[in-house]
Amino acid sequence: MFWLICALYYAFSLGALGITSSKALAHLQWTDLILWSGIGYVLVVAFLLITGHTAIRITHGSWWAILSAGLAISALIALYVGLQHGSASKVVTVGAAYPAVTVVLAALFLSERLTVPHVLGVLLIVGGGVLISAF
Repeated sequence: MFWLICALYYAFSLGALGITSSKALAHLQWTDLILWSGIGYVLVVAFLLITGHTAIRITHGSWWAILSAGLAISALIALYVGLQHGSASKVVTVGAAYPAVTVVLAALFLSERLTVPHVLGVLLIVGGGVLISAF
């Protein structure tokens, strides 16, 4: 059940991020938002290192973590740049199609089963994004 609380917080935070970022971008550039995000990450990393919850180590899985970090950083940059040039309701809605990408990539790279409900869900996600961003 804890996973559900985390997932709901994640969904709420991503939705709110579109609003807070748009408000900030009314006065700042996307690079300023990246700076503040980076400062936040530095504080979290410092806390985790100081409290012994993590350590810097390179293992086989580290390369996946580095790739994940690169994707997260580039996605955040794309979000901020998109919000600087488009409305939050459209940018965030199109970006919210990421579960469709996850479903397809999980089937391709993690050998997860792609079921009819998955395919229908992907079609609904993509269709909803198109519908909202078109109007």
